[in-house]
Amino acid sequence: MTKKLFIVDTVCTFRQRYVIEADELSHAYDEAATIDSGNKDDMFEPFSQRYLGETTIDGREITKEEFSKMLSEFSVDESENCSHWMGDDLIRKIDYDR
Repeated sequence: MTKKLFIVDTVCTFRQRYVIEADELSHAYDEAATIDSGNKDDMFEPFSQRYLGETTIDGREITKEEFSKMLSEFSVDESENCSHWMGDDLIRKIDYDR
């Protein structure tokens, strides 16, 4: 039987806890929302962080040609964490005999 390629999309969830001094809770909520504004002056450290898990949100079969096209069309602007330079080594191969 010939194995197929699949894309599986997941989302990792973290709970971040911040300690914020403010006049009202709604102001503290607003301040926490500014952390991802892109402005370095808005950044501050969380008190703690907890990993809550990974959830599969989508998946589909792709061809080897589609995979090659994804690699060749990858733009660094898309993601800072893509390992496109690894090429075929990015394909996780299930070893059913292990």
